[in-house]
Amino acid sequence: MEYQSNPKHTEPWQTGRKGSLCPKEMKLLAAGLLEKSELVGKKRFAFQDGRPYCAQQHGDDLWHGYPVSWKEVPAELRNKWKRAKLITKREIDRYWECDT
Repeated sequence: MEYQSNPKHTEPWQTGRKGSLCPKEMKLLAAGLLEKSELVGKKRFAFQDGRPYCAQQHGDDLWHGYPVSWKEVPAELRNKWKRAKLITKREIDRYWECDT
C-alpha cells in the first residue's frame, strides 16, 4: 500500500477544479494513517486525535485519503474502536458531522 496525495490538494497552480490545500506535513501523517487503517468494503478507515479519515484506492495499490465525519465510518468499525477504548464518545460527538 502506498499513499499518493491528490494534486488538487497539494498543487495550487494546477488548472481546473482545486480542492483545499493540505499542509506538507500531512503527507507523512497520511502515510501512517494508511498503514494502520482498516479495510471495510473498498475503503480504508483510520483516525488521528479523535478525527476519522477515509482512503480510497485509485491505482495499483495507490491510495488517497481525506478527513470524514464519524457518521461516514461504518458503525461496526466505529463500535469496535469504541469498545477497545481507542476512541471516545466525546470524540465521536465532536466529529459526528463536520466540515472536512
